[in-house]
Amino acid sequence: MARPRRIDDDAVLDRAIDVFWRDGVDAVSVRDLETALDLRAPSIYRRFHSKEELVVRCIDRYVDTEVGGRVRYFLDASDDPMGGLQAFFTSVLRPHPGEQHLRGCVLTTTAAHNEAMTPGVRRALDRGFAKIEAAFRRQIERAKGTGQLDPETDSAAAAKSLLMSFQGLLVLARSGASGLPAGIDATFQRLASSG
Repeated sequence: MARPRRIDDDAVLDRAIDVFWRDGVDAVSVRDLETALDLRAPSIYRRFHSKEELVVRCIDRYVDTEVGGRVRYFLDASDDPMGGLQAFFTSVLRPHPGEQHLRGCVLTTTAAHNEAMTPGVRRALDRGFAKIEAAFRRQIERAKGTGQLDPETDSAAAAKSLLMSFQGLLVLARSGASGLPAGIDATFQRLASSG
């Protein structure tokens, strides 16, 4: 009879996400994963086959839970499309509970590492960035419909611009840069005045 798994895959992925988010995928060794996941390397490979697959599964879970949750909370549930977008941005300036430093984003952090160049990880990152960009585009369309943005605003270009600004914000936030709220305000003032 096979031994039961001590923890389920979602719990393993959540632990791995935490390690990759904190340290970056390139810096995390299999030995680090063994310690963090409380699993031996053979067990890790039996579940995920390779570090690349583990990273891909972590990114997918992060996008479904963290990014998806933030999109639903700040964007989809907001009655104020522009206010929701701005709140989505400013929310990354608050550390996670119990932490002093800003983490940034798993997608952004991973994209800056060599592991991001593997095909599976690249596709997972692209899916994550596309989900954020699509959410921004929907919100821009909503803002045009409510009169908050000029109806002639190019939604696709504005969403891409916001995605680029958001990724830069996450890098700067993780590095401890100052003056970020003013930069966010300027980003949204510029968007509101374009047309």
